[in-house]
Amino acid sequence: MASRAGCPNKNKKFLLNRLKDMFGKDFDPIIRMSEQAAELHKLARENHDVPSYRASIDAWDKVAVYVEPKLKSVGNQLEMGEPVPFIINIVEPNSD
Repeated sequence: MASRAGCPNKNKKFLLNRLKDMFGKDFDPIIRMSEQAAELHKLARENHDVPSYRASIDAWDKVAVYVEPKLKSVGNQLEMGEPVPFIINIVEPNSD
């Protein structure tokens, strides 16, 4: 039987508990990735180093997948001058 969506399986729970044993009970891998991405960005800005900027962007990109939905690419074969169809969905903001 599959586990519920979003519920970590036994291996993930074991690994997270092991990491918390190593790095403290408040350890969170996404927060740690964010801290490291911020440090890379800071170093890149201080050194004006292009490879460091690229590493910083890659690090932030890896963090972003946890907080932003992925967008599907859409391909169209429209001719020039042809109207472009699109749909606007209005989403009410949460009052959380």
